[in-house]
Amino acid sequence: MKILLYCNIPNDSEKTSTVINHIDSFENHSLNDIECWSSLSGLPNEDKLGKFDCLVIHYSISLIFEKYISRQTLDKIKSFKGMKILFIQDEYRRVNFICNKINYAEIDMVYTCAPKSVSQKLYSRLNKSILIHTTLTGYVPDTFANIETRIISQRKIDVGYRARKCPFFLGRKGIQKYLIGRNFLENKKSQELICDISCKEKDRLYGKDWIDFLSNCKTTLGTESGSSIIDFVGDIEYNLNFYQAFHPFATFDDVPKEILKSDGELEIQVISPRCFEAAALGTVLVLYPGSYSGILVRDKHYIGLEKDFSNINEVVEKIKDLDSLQEMANFTRKALVESGNFSYKKFVNEFDKNLDMLMEKKNFKSRSIIGDKTSLSSDKIESVKCRKKSFVRDLLYKFWKILPEWARFILMVTLLRKKYFCHFNKEKYSYLES
Repeated sequence: MKILLYCNIPNDSEKTSTVINHIDSFENHSLNDIECWSSLSGLPNEDKLGKFDCLVIHYSISLIFEKYISRQTLDKIKSFKGMKILFIQDEYRRVNFICNKINYAEIDMVYTCAPKSVSQKLYSRLNKSILIHTTLTGYVPDTFANIETRIISQRKIDVGYRARKCPFFLGRKGIQKYLIGRNFLENKKSQELICDISCKEKDRLYGKDWIDFLSNCKTTLGTESGSSIIDFVGDIEYNLNFYQAFHPFATFDDVPKEILKSDGELEIQVISPRCFEAAALGTVLVLYPGSYSGILVRDKHYIGLEKDFSNINEVVEKIKDLDSLQEMANFTRKALVESGNFSYKKFVNEFDKNLDMLMEKKNFKSRSIIGDKTSLSSDKIESVKCRKKSFVRDLLYKFWKILPEWARFILMVTLLRKKYFCHFNKEKYSYLES
């Protein structure tokens, strides 16, 4: 079948390697004919779009904001006569709003990162005909599969870690991603180790620098990825952003309890792609205990660090035991990387199988002609023009990133409220309710 992969390939590939790897995996491994369409200016015209059998909307094209998918583009997706598949992440935000858009666009299949028990509650509003499959946020990068690793005894850093402060709307478990590094550094027992831990933006590493850093670490810290707050309406995110805007020095523990009453009631907690990177590079994981999508087992694949640090003495002694570290590193790499069970190739093979089942269920017949190369060159030229026009937008984005966190929050809840929290505009999106 001819498949159009609708995505937004980031400009800075080093900083967003996980997104790039996920996008590239379809062209690298699918048995179908994949054409990638990266654009923030919409889909190709209807005539050319109609020559494809399937439209895959990648998670890099967010349904939350109109700058990714406008009303016009959503209508074009709705009118597309082929099969429509959506990959979605950050699905703990504005759930009802997203479900309405999925129903309106008449999506056939959704790939969710949420565990099955959670996704059933998360997507209860979806049309019953929509198929839902569970996927991971990322897999073992192809370039990491055969990479040479440095043995533990030759590494200089005992514990290495990089993270950034997370917004409060990710809940207490989301905040743990930042706190685990800070608390580890502050613990007296950890001062026996050589640590390179930072949550400062200026210390973040990307591309080769990140690989070199992780390859020189005996262990790295980690938590499950996701959020312990599922925001169905979108008001929790707004209220927490509003609180952070006018309480810039507040900690998560300072937040009024009434705003956090749903924290922990329903949550998405999954394995992070960083776990696969560490395993591939032979770096041992030191993690808060969790399910990790049913993949990682404590004391087999990782060293468990209790959240209250009650077993920190034991953890430090395990980190000092280089022979045991090497044994765990070898075991984890063999299970997660060398087995091929978590490769992008296997992921895409499963995608192809699920697509075949969808095709059979819908009794869909391929409309494409074998050997026919649908030319999107003229559309791509227009897309490039639009990207050139977005130069000012890119500058504004860079300016946004260097603003202090408190300034961004103030702008979000005041001047940019209608743009950033567009789902509150019931009149504008009334068509989704019909």
